[in-house]
Parts: sequence; structure tokens; C-alpha cells
Amino acid sequence: MPKPRGKNAEKRKATRAAHLAAARDLFERHGYEAVATHAISAAAGVSHGALFDHFGSKRDLFIAVHDGWQDALVARIDAAAAVETDPWRRFAGIWRAYLSSTEDPAMRQILLLDGPHVVGLAQMRARDRETAFAFFRAEVEALIAAGLIRPLDAHGLSVLLFGALDQAAFEMADFPGDAGLRARLLASRDARREALRPPPVDGRPDQPASTVMRTTSVRTQEV
Repeated sequence: MPKPRGKNAEKRKATRAAHLAAARDLFERHGYEAVATHAISAAAGVSHGALFDHFGSKRDLFIAVHDGWQDALVARIDAAAAVETDPWRRFAGIWRAYLSSTEDPAMRQILLLDGPHVVGLAQMRARDRETAFAFFRAEVEALIAAGLIRPLDAHGLSVLLFGALDQAAFEMADFPGDAGLRARLLASRDARREALRPPPVDGRPDQPASTVMRTTSVRTQEV
């Protein structure tokens, strides 16, 4: 007699979760190439064949782990933005949160070291457009509308700034022990952000950001 469908669904969900947890731990500690599918199944406590039944391939399982870390990064950016009421400090917090991926060894391994060659840059960029980049562009648009950033094309500026942040993150990930490099990149990041401010009008200081800027809310991806 077949088991009730509800119990089968719960079992499949539990098996999938076990695979994800085991794969995440192993990929984070050893990297994608060093982890065999048999090791994942053994760590998950399930049959080897179940891995392919649920995910199709080792790559597909890694993508599921990668997506989880991508969601975590977006949540980190959202949290950094939520704690600031001053829009300029809020914008600075978003930049810092994005680069924080280089400080977390697990996030660094999955998103920056393994992600580009396992997931592929095209697929990663497509997902970024719907998540982190979409949020970043909304912030840039709001700052331009409020007069806190020079009146430039919002999309073009967002592409250039986000690309610079991406490259800085990859550089930090490639050389995690180079404190001097990190300090120079962070200083350049701050200088680039400050250079976006419009010049003072009639020699007067810029109006405080908190009086003229509306806040924006994060737009999370639909999976």
C-alpha cells in the first residue's frame, strides 16, 4: 500500500533540506571542486541517488546553496539600510554591507570564489539585476531625485558604481590577507561616493540630507 502523499512530501522536503545543509557546510569549508557528491550524501545521512533525484547534479545543488547566500546578502543590505534615517549614511551603509561579503569566509567562498565559475557570470548577473542591483539603483534614483547626487543618468551611474563595488569585492576575495589593499579600496570607495555630491550652491554648505530625502524600501526577488 502506498504511503499517504502528505508524508511523502514531508519526507522529500526533509531529504532536500538535509542535502542543502550538508552541501552548504562542505562547500563553505572546502570549496566546490574539493567536495564529492558521495561526501555530501554521507554527511546528509541519505542515499547517494537521492541527491540526483532532488537536485539533478552537483552543480544544481551548489546553485541552491549559492541562492541561499545571495538572499542572505540582500537581507544584510536591507538591514544596513533600515537602521539609518539619514539618507547619505544609509547609502554608505549599503556600500559597506555589499562589501561585507568579503569578510565572511563562507560567503566569500560561495559568492565570490566558486560562484563565478560554477554558476556562471551571466546567470549571476541576471539574478543580481533582480536583487542587489535593483535595490542599489532605487537608492541612486532617490538620491538624484532629492538633489543629493549630481543629476546624472540613474541607470548608467548605478551600473558603473555597482560594477566598481563588484570588482572591489572580487579583488578583496582574491587577496583576503592583504590589509593594505583592503584599506586602499575602502578609502577609494568612500572618496568615489563623496565625489557624487553636487557642489554647494552660492558657497553655502549642502542642505542636510535628512531634510530633503525620502527613504526607499528594498525590493526582494521573486523566486
